[in-house]
Amino acid sequence: MLKSWRSVLIISIRSKHKSTARRLSEKQLAKKYVDQKTITLFAGSGGNGMSTFLRDKLTEFGGPAGGDGGKGGDIYFIADENIKSLEKVQSIYQAESGTSGGNQNMTGKDGKDLYINIPVGTFFHLKDSLEVVADLQQHGETFLACNGGFGGKGNRFFVDSINTTPERCTPGTEGESLKLVAELRTIAHCGLVGFPNAGKSTLLRALTRANPAVAAYAFTTLVPHVGIIHYDDFVQIAVADTPGIIEGAHFNKGLGFRFLKHIEKCPFILYVIDMSKPEPWEQLYAIQNEFAHYNFKLNDRPYMILANKIDLPTAEENYDLFREEVEDIFPAENIFPVSGLKKFLIEDLMIEIRKLYDIVVQESSEQGKLLPKW
Repeated sequence: MLKSWRSVLIISIRSKHKSTARRLSEKQLAKKYVDQKTITLFAGSGGNGMSTFLRDKLTEFGGPAGGDGGKGGDIYFIADENIKSLEKVQSIYQAESGTSGGNQNMTGKDGKDLYINIPVGTFFHLKDSLEVVADLQQHGETFLACNGGFGGKGNRFFVDSINTTPERCTPGTEGESLKLVAELRTIAHCGLVGFPNAGKSTLLRALTRANPAVAAYAFTTLVPHVGIIHYDDFVQIAVADTPGIIEGAHFNKGLGFRFLKHIEKCPFILYVIDMSKPEPWEQLYAIQNEFAHYNFKLNDRPYMILANKIDLPTAEENYDLFREEVEDIFPAENIFPVSGLKKFLIEDLMIEIRKLYDIVVQESSEQGKLLPKW
């Protein structure tokens, strides 16, 4: 009886612990999701060379015996697919310096190289310019950011036929220092793009197992969410739900550049248009206008237009008007009616996304490019 009472108590405590554990809110996720950070790097300095002479009772003329200094440690960045944010990347890094040379021609110890793991999709540019110095797109890619200093030479190095007993030695050189800006762009196969409250997060929930926040107010999504569509042949397509765009985003209004830069790495785009709004084509034109001002190449990428919220009363009429308005620019076969909330035509949408994905994969392979794997 006592044993059963204890087991019941343990189960109740565990269930209470589970009930108190709650999922982070979107605002809390936004605080943890860091997609830009300024990093100051100091590579290790080289150790000094030693000036000394061998003193040994068994060696009559020992001569110069000063060793060279050790090399300073380098600083590397490594792309790691298991890291999703720059939150834990520090602002300052200092690699280990080499030690000075010793007597009896002993070389100083090299400083350890410093390896910093960062998310896949991170690129670096100098603090004072926008020139990209590295862009890590694949798991395991490495970027040598700073070289460590060279070790100084001991007096043994300067022995020659004229000067057989030099006293000269040289100090180690300082390691490189650099100030970089690391920026993270979400790596996904396609991005859901639309105005706030267009239903992007609801569609991501319907298509994948992702669980982004959904609410009836603007800018519910503050950070990108990535979900995976699984197919029977084991193909996986990553879909990114990005924060809503507003007019003037290329001027950094709203979430501005934080939204737009996450779309740049998506090989194809899914425009999410709210059919319950009057003149829904204005949403599409506004998005393309923002793309044209930020990066005109985004408008040339393969796409699908998802006419969302087709289950609402006025949506069907707006959908017909929408197709008539945009048919000269956007072919009808690229427009797909769907309802993320009611999951209307979701399975058919998955098939269409797969077809577009296969086309993009074929075109990329012909150009010698590889799409990211999930």
